[in-house]
Amino acid sequence: MEQQTGNKYSGRRLLIVDDDSSMRLLLAEYFRRLGFTVEERESGAEALEPATSGRFDCFIFDVTMPEMTGLELLRRVRERGISTPAMFLTAHDEVEAKVAGFEAGADDYLAKPFSPRELELRVEALLRRAGGAPQAGEAERIEVGDLVIDKRRHEVIRHGERVDLTPLEFQILELLASEPGRAWSRNALLDQVWSTDYEGYQRNIDPHINRLRKKIEEDPKNPRYVLTVRGVGYKLNESP
Repeated sequence: MEQQTGNKYSGRRLLIVDDDSSMRLLLAEYFRRLGFTVEERESGAEALEPATSGRFDCFIFDVTMPEMTGLELLRRVRERGISTPAMFLTAHDEVEAKVAGFEAGADDYLAKPFSPRELELRVEALLRRAGGAPQAGEAERIEVGDLVIDKRRHEVIRHGERVDLTPLEFQILELLASEPGRAWSRNALLDQVWSTDYEGYQRNIDPHINRLRKKIEEDPKNPRYVLTVRGVGYKLNESP
């Protein structure tokens, strides 16, 4: 396994959960060399308390683990309002497995075997999405109906109350809100929100849209904001 040194990630905290001790230790060492503070757990059950503590910047979870799978772990973490970006590692590369991971609340998904450098780039992309600032000339706030999307604070307000979104959910909503009324294809959304080359199935965007609707819509089955464009993809309603 190639290793790099540096401190560009100094101060960042990473939680790695994998019952494969060899894989877990190798990844932990790799990311520590990059400057991360890394904590390790060998099971989902053991990781639940630290994962819900709010002290981590990113999660790397294996999917298949005894006692509690990575899917169940992340579901429980998301149920407690923790929006920390999460990456799944798995030996299964089927579309159904990926969709299950995204439905559980994952922000990205990497099949084994993989290059540690690719994993690093994907983690970097998750961190960038989680803490990205608006570019020069961009509006810092977008208001659509009673939704306020604050790019600098990286938060969404609805009816005066904050809505907890994952970094990927925030980026999807931000992109849709950048051009209300524009119909975005699923492939276009995937191309825009994933910062690394992603060889995914276009329907992988659907679980994120469904979770986003549950958080911002009064009736997710009859959405006012994020509308489906038949045969195309999605758009944000100009006049919700």
